[in-house]
Amino acid sequence: MYKITIKLFVLTYLFMGCVKTQNKEDKQINSENQITETFLNVDSLIQVIDQKRSEIEKLTIPPIELSTKNLREKIKQKWSKIHFYVQNNQVIKIKTYPYPEITKRTEEFYASEKGLILVVIEDNGEGKKGKSKDQIDKMYYFDNGKLIKEINNKNEVEYALKESDALELLSEFNEYLDIFKKNNN
Repeated sequence: MYKITIKLFVLTYLFMGCVKTQNKEDKQINSENQITETFLNVDSLIQVIDQKRSEIEKLTIPPIELSTKNLREKIKQKWSKIHFYVQNNQVIKIKTYPYPEITKRTEEFYASEKGLILVVIEDNGEGKKGKSKDQIDKMYYFDNGKLIKEINNKNEVEYALKESDALELLSEFNEYLDIFKKNNN
């Protein structure tokens, strides 16, 4: 009787081990599927954002120009003017311009009805409009106020997404929107 109980215990233990192993494998497969789905969702979202940028660049909307001379010091030291592009009473693009004697760096903020979707940073922003992704120095993709991807085509080595850069860009975008609203109401 004692041997049967031990055999039954061993068989139960082995069976439970198999079930646990199967559950671990199922969880691992589900986790891998979620990761794959997340990457697919981010990639498809980036495609949508790239398409939106392309559509905005094709528009022939005249910019609303704002001089920075009456803005706070940090902005007026960094930028000489800001262009706002508005469609259907919504700002869809903001482009900042430096003082030409200092630099040629520009920043472009693209927006949808949900808010900031993309920031394009070019060290030489004087060139043609609507450059391809591989011609742009840095791109920051956003979804619902969160950074989802950064593309850095410069030769700078970066080991991680800089959340602080993304937060600063998001903050700048919101400040520029507030400035626009105050000056156009």
